[in-house]
Amino acid sequence: DYYALHDLARVSDLASIQGLPTNFASNIPANIPQDAAVYVSSDPSQGKTYTIKGFREGNNWFDAQGNGISDPSTIVSQDGRPIPLFKDISNYNQNISSGGFTNYVAAVNAMPRIALSFPISDVANFFAHYDILVQRPGNTINRLNPFDFYFLGSQSGLPFINNPNLKPTQTIDYELGFSQILNERKSASITLTSFYREMRNMIQTRAVIGAYPRSYYMYDNFDFGTVKGISAAFDYRRSGGSSFKANYTLQFAEGSGSNSGSGANLASSGQPNLRVLNPLDYDQRHRIVLIYDFRFGSDKDYKGPQLKRKSGKTLNVFENIGFNIATTIGSGTPYTRWATPVALNGGSRSNIVGSLNGSRLPWNVRTDVRIDKNIALTWGKKDAENRKHANLNIYFQILNILNNRNVLGVYNFTGNPDDDGYLQSAQAGAALLNANSPQSFKDLYAISMLNPSNFSRPRQFRIGVLLEF
Repeated sequence: DYYALHDLARVSDLASIQGLPTNFASNIPANIPQDAAVYVSSDPSQGKTYTIKGFREGNNWFDAQGNGISDPSTIVSQDGRPIPLFKDISNYNQNISSGGFTNYVAAVNAMPRIALSFPISDVANFFAHYDILVQRPGNTINRLNPFDFYFLGSQSGLPFINNPNLKPTQTIDYELGFSQILNERKSASITLTSFYREMRNMIQTRAVIGAYPRSYYMYDNFDFGTVKGISAAFDYRRSGGSSFKANYTLQFAEGSGSNSGSGANLASSGQPNLRVLNPLDYDQRHRIVLIYDFRFGSDKDYKGPQLKRKSGKTLNVFENIGFNIATTIGSGTPYTRWATPVALNGGSRSNIVGSLNGSRLPWNVRTDVRIDKNIALTWGKKDAENRKHANLNIYFQILNILNNRNVLGVYNFTGNPDDDGYLQSAQAGAALLNANSPQSFKDLYAISMLNPSNFSRPRQFRIGVLLEF
């Protein structure tokens, strides 16, 4: 039970527990389930008179009259916290009891993967697939550390403890598509695909408010999300040395949390564990990929300039050489706009403008170029059966050839990647008055705002060798 480290008394147990006040078990509202935990007005082990303050079934709370409540602070005891009734009243002087724990039940998951194809002619085809993928939680967040529980009552604030009862996360994927060959040579085709992905039991930070002996933070499986969209792909197979591919994807990614820490601020604010659909951090609505590849070929298939030698033979200048140009164009991912600037040291907080992830980064464009040459390698006797063959590929690659300064992250107040707006704010004015050197403060703060992760990498040159054998 997330809300107690002891064996709690349920409504069905009240008739068998010795020492309860008179008529204690007869004052249970009719709508309260028999397996609901009972909460009382004071610690029963102190010998004081106590009454029923409320009930809890799982994460659902009720007051003494059986009315549902969202805030357990309305049924707190005399010492300012909800106190559950234990089956063994003498255990209130112990931090934990063995009855509050149980062995982890092994998670058994079926992961079917089904793919279907329906040819309607020799040039057209319908296809579909259904997948279920499961991933176990990371060992760093679900490992049981008994000391976290034993000293829970003596810690200040709301401590963060691991959850050893995390379930695997699950992704259910659906896809339906259609492909069609466009010409008689069967060198060009188009593929249309629709997809839907459902994510369940995603891990998120939550606050367990009303836990005994102290409220705390932990990870739990209560996030969810969906990704849906369509894509269109055009494929022109190699002809005359050239091949071309183009793909466009329209996607909508929504969920209650983008990662396991995205709900930490909500949990620390004392608000309920609200689950509201918002655009996820990786919700890129539009994505276009264009790839052009050209191969000069070799021998009879060579297509390129030639030089005549004095011997009368011709030299294929670009034999076994090719180049590839890949361009990726994407719309901006979402971020949350803030109403006021916040210093880099995180000394304050800000209200949001609009909704969570309600603003967008600018579009980004990246073009990569690669030039390579294949060199065939053979060794051993010429006509021997065990003659060895290998291929040596030497390449020269230019990443982001146009040196585009794509924006990958911005400061939430200004929406700019290199200015958070703090130096122009009233808060900065107060800090400058106390600075030994106001100009030095401004210069160093301006340098610290230049976060390289807010921009894509600049133009890069790479030379490499690949050996295939």
